[in-house]
Amino acid sequence: MSNKIETYGPQLTHAATRVKAAASGTAAGGERVAGVAGADSVKLTDDAVLLQQLGQAVAEASPVDGRRVAEVRQALAEGSYRVNPQTVAAKLARMEWDLAQT
Repeated sequence: MSNKIETYGPQLTHAATRVKAAASGTAAGGERVAGVAGADSVKLTDDAVLLQQLGQAVAEASPVDGRRVAEVRQALAEGSYRVNPQTVAAKLARMEWDLAQT
């Protein structure tokens, strides 16, 4: 069984000519057509703008509190850093609760 390919030959040549004409800015009859510049536009929602601003604020914020790191480092070096197990457990439980709510 064989299938005849209908789009082989002159049709492709004609299509290629149309593509070249469109790229050069001429219409099928050879007349020039004006290009459409600046026709595309985007309208962002208020939520999208807010997310963009939030992203910029996060990118600009320092992820580490250098002063607090220096204090903890000093306390560790001196041996005076103490961990309160009840506080750690409460914060872990709160984190688990927050994660379960989302």
